[in-house]
Amino acid sequence: MEATIGRVLRMGVTTSSVCLAIGLALSLLGAPGAVATALLTIGLVILMATPVGRVVISVVEYTLERDWFFVVLTSIVLLELLGSVFAATR
Repeated sequence: MEATIGRVLRMGVTTSSVCLAIGLALSLLGAPGAVATALLTIGLVILMATPVGRVVISVVEYTLERDWFFVVLTSIVLLELLGSVFAATR
C-alpha cells in the first residue's frame, strides 16, 4: 500500500510542480494571461487534490485487505474532505 500511495503523491506533486513552473514562467515572460492563469490554477487544484487521492487509495486498499475498522475511519476522513470541498465551492 505504501508504494501505491507513494506513486500517487509523487505523481501529483510532480504534475503540479510542472504546471506551476510553466504557468509562472509564462506569466513572467508576458504570455497571454489566460494560458498562464489556467496552468497556475490547474497546478494548484492538482496539488490540493493529491491528499484526497491518497485517502481514496487508502480506502480501496483497506477494503481489499478487509480491514473494516480502517475502511470506516478512512471513509469518514474522505467524507470530511469532500464535505469541505463542497462547502468551499458553495
